[in-house]
Amino acid sequence: MRPLFESSLLRQLLAISLAAAISLPALAQEIYNDLASRPSGRIYFNSVTPKSKWELVHRKYDPKPTTIWGMLYLPENVQGRVPAMVISHGSAGIQDKDTDRWVRVFNQMGVAAFVVDSFSGRGIANTMDNQSQLSPAANDADALFALKLLSTDPRIDPQRIGQIGFSRGGHVAMDLVLESFRKGVIDDDARFVALIGFYPSCTQLWWEVPQPSLSGAPLMLAVGEKDDYTPAQPCFSAADTMKRDGQPVVVHVYPGAYHDFDNTRAYFKYFPGATTLRDCPQVLLDVRHDRYYRLPGGEKYPSVQAMDAEYKRCISRGVSAGASPEQGKKSEADVKAFLSRAMGL
Repeated sequence: MRPLFESSLLRQLLAISLAAAISLPALAQEIYNDLASRPSGRIYFNSVTPKSKWELVHRKYDPKPTTIWGMLYLPENVQGRVPAMVISHGSAGIQDKDTDRWVRVFNQMGVAAFVVDSFSGRGIANTMDNQSQLSPAANDADALFALKLLSTDPRIDPQRIGQIGFSRGGHVAMDLVLESFRKGVIDDDARFVALIGFYPSCTQLWWEVPQPSLSGAPLMLAVGEKDDYTPAQPCFSAADTMKRDGQPVVVHVYPGAYHDFDNTRAYFKYFPGATTLRDCPQVLLDVRHDRYYRLPGGEKYPSVQAMDAEYKRCISRGVSAGASPEQGKKSEADVKAFLSRAMGL
């Protein structure tokens, strides 16, 4: 029989060896600056972490890279270069539906999908109860760096890359119709050709006065009729402002649907701690010129501090979310039709 202390020592050595083996891939992870080698699976790449959308638009953010990752899913039987979609998650982080529904839909269309994780690399689980953990500008930056990365992949058509996002990620689609956001990261002509925002918060519209320079991508918004987290109605006002200034927008409203209606897991839940702007006035934020206005009247705030003070008073907690199988399927058909037009599929 082996002495007790020897068995204990062997167990300790084995544990150390296992820990080293587990940590080795993480230490050896490759950070990709381009995809010329055609990697698959989890792909680590660098982004940046702006503290505000003003920093992003004016390139005043810390240039120190932040390493994040995405999962690249290619359609089967790929022949030639294929279109691609960047998928931007919401405040709950990556969910099963991002792959179960949307990766499946895109791959069946012959479109690659790149699911970007904006939270894990920054040590964040979710932001539902505290959105201040990470500026939404970081989600914008991540999508743009993903665009740059995918544009280098010989399997992907760099002229046909789009973006789809959900809630927090849905507002990424709204921001990226503006050239000022695109140029916060992109130096060349790389640009999204289609943008889709599911149930974004339209209470704050990032825009410019006078008429902004647009990136050229059409925008689709998908909103739930009963959404009490990011209500549908402000999205109509936002769309009207965008259309007035030449931005192509289509808004789909899904009857009886709540926030996260496209989830593939049947559920309905109340989240008491989640913060919402549903009781706040709708505003237009022109960060390029540092001006802030009420919508739809157009009254100008004397300062960003005045607007912030008003918003601190109107933020509330408690929201509902739940899946709607019928409306989720309907949204698939609407996305397919939108992308078929935008990408020439």
